[in-house]
Amino acid sequence: MRKFTFSLIAIYLLVGFVWLVAGSWLIRKVNVQIPGFNLQYVYNLKDMLFLVVSITSIALITQNRYRRLLLKEKELNGQLVKHEQKMHKLLQDYQYVNEATNDCIWDYDIAKDELKWVSGYDEMFGYQDGTVVKDTFWRMPRVHPHDREQTIELFRNVLTSGDRRWAAEYRYLCHDGNYKYVADRGYLILNDALEPVRMLGAMQDIHEVTTYRQQLESQNAQLKEIAWLNSHEVRRPLCNITAVIPMVKESIGDPASLLELITILEISACELDQTIHKVNAQTQTLD
Repeated sequence: MRKFTFSLIAIYLLVGFVWLVAGSWLIRKVNVQIPGFNLQYVYNLKDMLFLVVSITSIALITQNRYRRLLLKEKELNGQLVKHEQKMHKLLQDYQYVNEATNDCIWDYDIAKDELKWVSGYDEMFGYQDGTVVKDTFWRMPRVHPHDREQTIELFRNVLTSGDRRWAAEYRYLCHDGNYKYVADRGYLILNDALEPVRMLGAMQDIHEVTTYRQQLESQNAQLKEIAWLNSHEVRRPLCNITAVIPMVKESIGDPASLLELITILEISACELDQTIHKVNAQTQTLD
């Protein structure tokens, strides 16, 4: 996009140079052919025509760039809608697939502080099924450090809240050293005195759907930011250009005012080009 700005400036300088040389040459010719001709009037007319042609050219070029940018904005908005639809379908498909997924079942004896991995522990995490672990449940050493405190607090609340069902999502350490996102759901068993004695849980592997959802959310956030740039940052310099054009028509006879207006147009064109460059840079990160 910087090439656009440099090209615009180069064309403007080239046309101005040609206009200056050719105009001066023609005026000298007229002066030779028509002695006593009012040269000051001709010079003023030449300068005024140059300003009008310059402003009109910049306005037309900028309008063309804006139309192309609107097409880009429409394309980006379409991508945003497709990403949101894709996320919705993915989550819906997961609900259906989840019914046929093998869970990792665990049984925790509260009084003995003894946790038994009943089934699915090997398939999901790579540890041996039937493993019994004592005195570590409330430390949860294999829960991700960033999720551990919140998960421990959730299970403590289960014992005191009176709610016998729970659901939690966190990351669990696999045998290969990687963490996997899981959805843990369970049921609290009470004795005759209504005291909690056991917890039964079923862990589901949601790693793929969770990481993919995070990627989609990140892309959606980028697309929304790009759409915001298009709808706010682009329109500001465009509004300046649109507001200046009528003023140009009213200032035809005032070269000083025309120079100020063309300066405003140049600044607005540079701002528009910078915004387009920023949008393109962010678009490339979506791949």
